[in-house]
Amino acid sequence: MLEAIIQGHEHLSNFLSAFHGAFKNRPQYRHFQAYVVALLIYLGSRNLAGLSRAIPDGRSACSLYRFVAEMDWDMEQVEQIRWEMLNRHTRRALQAVGRHGKSVPVFLALDDSVAEKTGKKMEGVDYHYSHSVGRTVLGHVWVTGQMVVLGQSYPVSWKLYRRQVTCEAAGVPFASKPELAQAILQAFEPLPGTQVYVLTDSWYPSQEMLKVCQAQGFHLISAVKSNRKFKTDDDNLQVQEWRQGLPEEAFDLVTVNATGYKVWSATGRLSSGHRVKLVMNRLVGQQRWRYLVSTDLSLTPQTILSYY
Repeated sequence: MLEAIIQGHEHLSNFLSAFHGAFKNRPQYRHFQAYVVALLIYLGSRNLAGLSRAIPDGRSACSLYRFVAEMDWDMEQVEQIRWEMLNRHTRRALQAVGRHGKSVPVFLALDDSVAEKTGKKMEGVDYHYSHSVGRTVLGHVWVTGQMVVLGQSYPVSWKLYRRQVTCEAAGVPFASKPELAQAILQAFEPLPGTQVYVLTDSWYPSQEMLKVCQAQGFHLISAVKSNRKFKTDDDNLQVQEWRQGLPEEAFDLVTVNATGYKVWSATGRLSSGHRVKLVMNRLVGQQRWRYLVSTDLSLTPQTILSYY
């Protein structure tokens, strides 16, 4: 059945064939084919047991585990081929839009998330606090980079976060989530004719992150916490203090993607010295304020909101 699925879809067959050279023998390559096809067609839980059931003549869960965890196929070559395919696809898309010398915005979203697990013996699994459920859970924490260009989204990189106490016990170097995000950022190679905008939440826009973006020629658009300092020629206040001191008529009503916002913006500096445009905003009809900063001072508040 696996062979019938692959041969019946030319694009899938060509995609899988591109990776053939990364595997040492035909059994390894067959495991790769089964793994990818199962990911595409299986609607249940995408663990190895579930994926092994996706194709009647597919691999057993044990054999898939050995393929993923133990076989010595060339992971770096697989990643290189993936990037070459992604670059070719993106270049063709960029050529098709014809921006007449204008840079195409490319968004690199950096974030972290908890993937809950049940098995305590899994490599890298640990107890982490999950903000989405409001409690500590067993699982993996991944710091990820996701590229969005011309409406298409692609995974760029992912790095496993391990708690400092766990790293010390294992005798391995510790890296914080911002440090892992910076490593993803430093390894990212933009395509010609594009302008990269790095998107992060309020945990990531540190002085070091701003420096890395500046060195790479990237712009940063990020949420900041309400106590972040923002300095103009006249004042140096927390962003929430700026909002509290503004009269109601200082805020403009703008529409972004059919959604109304109350907005105030100004150009100034963060405590790190980096010049940014601050955009404080809230949805019409809601009370919670958000604070965004952009190192691209040419963007309008509406554009910053739409990019973010």
